[in-house]
Amino acid sequence: MIWFVIVRLGQLLATVIVTALLAYWLCGSTPGTGEVTGGAFGWLGHLLVGDFGSTASGSIGNALGGGLAVTIPLVLLAMLLAAAIGGGVGWAAAMRSGSPTDRTLGALAAIGVAIPSFWLGMLLVVVFASSLHWLPAAGFVPWQANVLQAIASLLLPALALAGPAAAAIAFDARTALSRARLSLPVEAAQLRGLDAAAAFRQHGLRLALIELAPRLGRQAAAIIAGSMIVENVFSLPGLGRLTLDAVIAHDDAVLRAGLLVLVLLIAGTVFLIRVGAGSADPRLTAETPE
Repeated sequence: MIWFVIVRLGQLLATVIVTALLAYWLCGSTPGTGEVTGGAFGWLGHLLVGDFGSTASGSIGNALGGGLAVTIPLVLLAMLLAAAIGGGVGWAAAMRSGSPTDRTLGALAAIGVAIPSFWLGMLLVVVFASSLHWLPAAGFVPWQANVLQAIASLLLPALALAGPAAAAIAFDARTALSRARLSLPVEAAQLRGLDAAAAFRQHGLRLALIELAPRLGRQAAAIIAGSMIVENVFSLPGLGRLTLDAVIAHDDAVLRAGLLVLVLLIAGTVFLIRVGAGSADPRLTAETPE
């Protein structure tokens, strides 16, 4: 397990370093940008000590912190909704395998996977903001002003991000749960006298969750990447909006930092999920060296 964590941590570090260098060179070649003192490795050295630099508008670190205060809660809320909705639908379909309910839920999930999050976001605005007036259509109330209103500002964009991910999780959950119901540990427990439901709860559910963990990592990464677009649809002052504003203003320093933090969020989330899955199932660590 220790080697597994070390290898994954090395992959995470390599991803961040390569991304930082690519962001520096690619953004540094765009029109209207200037050169950073010390070159690419000088910039990387400043990043390692937490110095993102500054622009005419102020500290880049402070700007990133303000953006992350919106993006991270948005992503966490979207992940929670996607896991709850997708897991619930997948469970309902798996427990009624082959039934009309299973086929109906499968069809709905197929439609959900095909819907882009930004389009779903606009549809949610029409229904819940413009028609029902239940939630705000756009903008963000700062956390320090009103926590409940801040959460309300994130609900529609979180649902927009969660929709396609929940549909994909539903497919994966149905497959994993159906396979776990027919697994040898569950059948052996039933032969020992446990009823089917109890055998599945004690042995099958864990197997299904272990199988689902890597796939949940992919959906979490997709939610983080999708937040960059959805934030602009809902005018949220998060990392996505900050990055887009940097592109428009040809502010290469902010753009580099924003891209790096985005990749760090994605890679860090996948790393944590993989390590969690590896600790739950030692078989997943067998690929690491002795």
